[in-house]
Amino acid sequence: MTNRNALFHLLHFRSAAIAAAVLSLGFAIQPASAAPDKPSVASQSKPNVLYITFDDMNDWVGCLGGHPQIQTPNIDRLAERGILFTQAHCAVPVCSGSRAANWTGLSPVHNGVYGNGQRIENTLPNAVYLPRDLEAQGYYTMGTGKLLHGKSEVMFNEYGPGYNKWWPILDDERKISKAEIEADGPYVKHEIPRLGITMPLNQMPRDRGRGSDAIDSFDWGVIDRPESEWTDTLCADWAVEKLGESHDKPFLLAVGFYRPHQPLWAPKKYHDLYPPESITLPTVLDTDLDDVSKIAQDFGRYALTSGAHETVVKHGQWRNAVSSYMACISFVDAQLGKVLDALDGSPYADNTMIVLWSDHGWQLGEKEHWGKFTAWERSTRVPLVMVPPVNDRPKGFKPNTRSNKTVSLLDVYPTIIDTLRLDKRADLDGHSLVSLIQNPKTKWPHMAVSAIGRGTHTVRNARWRYIRYFDGSQELYDHKNDPNEWNNLIGDPEHASIVRRLAKQIPTDDGYKHFVRYGDYKAVIPDDGTPLMLYGPKVEMISEGKNVAKNNPKIVQSIESYLADNASIGKYVTIPQ
Repeated sequence: MTNRNALFHLLHFRSAAIAAAVLSLGFAIQPASAAPDKPSVASQSKPNVLYITFDDMNDWVGCLGGHPQIQTPNIDRLAERGILFTQAHCAVPVCSGSRAANWTGLSPVHNGVYGNGQRIENTLPNAVYLPRDLEAQGYYTMGTGKLLHGKSEVMFNEYGPGYNKWWPILDDERKISKAEIEADGPYVKHEIPRLGITMPLNQMPRDRGRGSDAIDSFDWGVIDRPESEWTDTLCADWAVEKLGESHDKPFLLAVGFYRPHQPLWAPKKYHDLYPPESITLPTVLDTDLDDVSKIAQDFGRYALTSGAHETVVKHGQWRNAVSSYMACISFVDAQLGKVLDALDGSPYADNTMIVLWSDHGWQLGEKEHWGKFTAWERSTRVPLVMVPPVNDRPKGFKPNTRSNKTVSLLDVYPTIIDTLRLDKRADLDGHSLVSLIQNPKTKWPHMAVSAIGRGTHTVRNARWRYIRYFDGSQELYDHKNDPNEWNNLIGDPEHASIVRRLAKQIPTDDGYKHFVRYGDYKAVIPDDGTPLMLYGPKVEMISEGKNVAKNNPKIVQSIESYLADNASIGKYVTIPQ
């Protein structure tokens, strides 16, 4: 174990004093080139896979042009080596759902994970994950960082450093005392003497509750500590080590970078790239939510995965937050660069497929929303780059190409299997992208469907985005003429046929008879006769974190009575109050 990986495990101890003492010693990691075993690929019968994921990274990367000031030289150079899918969308715009879909190759309808309220290990205990699939077909699998939204190590033969989103703040250092919580003031003020900082760095009140015993993750700013104290650095360095070792079998090496997920902290030199006063803010429309339903407004304004836009603006933190998000992107882009350099300098350079994606997007004030888990473009669109092995490229493939076809991250699993010429499971929900890798302009009839909780879906094709919420309300946007999704066309009879065509993409075999909006509550009624599930009030209605049916018998009775009295009612229901 290297000194740095030893540190990784040591920092999980609860004594901040001991960990701080170790931090003060500095680090020494033996270069991979000095490893005693010289890497060899002589016995590898199949191409390797270098599998890179980011968390919460939207289309603000240079090659996608999502933000004019972003600096992502390593993502950009990777795109030049392969094919960039400019219209890639996630299956679920939140961590647990998206990662469950990607690693199993199954949509939420078939794996049961519609959001962070569910985990794949509970909804599908016997799930077949991509690494296990490859292992069964002769691969050695290695992973590090955040891959599943849960215990990622269960998927791999070997697992390196995990992730800790709070580093370089240690566990004990982020504990808030009762006195701090109860103190008067606009926000919980928490000192961390070792680092010389006061939390939260953005000096904003919490929108997601003040009673927690730990600092809030909806925070941003500079923590001036070495890169070696960030887990994304540890993960990159571990991957570099693995690429410097000999592997007799073909391998899958998966690297899950945590940033730019909040808290939006990164080493100082990356914040220095983006002075807040010089940053271009997202283009927004003050009346953007005026033409959408109440539930859509709730999706936008509720502080579910982050804080509220109103709070960010009130405290003058919009520019600081945007610049910090960009700093985090450039930080993990630099870590990616180290891994790519290690691959290029290894014997595996010509025999390795590279795949890069982000689990979902992230909104920074668009439609009054911060975070993810909405049905709009910024939340579902993600970077997706694929680079076939140099010595085994599909016929017709040309580096530095783009495909503008609308694809889903569900398509990644079957594409890897086809590229490696392995046996492919019959139950995969995605479609292999090999034909687009061969010819980016080939016919592609598929659309991207994303689920945002049970009963809410959005469908994206080359021009249109259609949304249907669990209460039956809808939206339609024409991306040819309205790329910011400012003009909801759902009430225009001229587009009725488009709505019908897109709505057919929403799955009907999801196992539910009704989705019901009852005030600030959501009810989900299974079609097998089992009891309804109730979620709420307010933001919990969207998150579906806990079934509160037993605690609200009167609400349950009202919903069941309404459905019994309206036997012919449709699947999507709003009960009048």
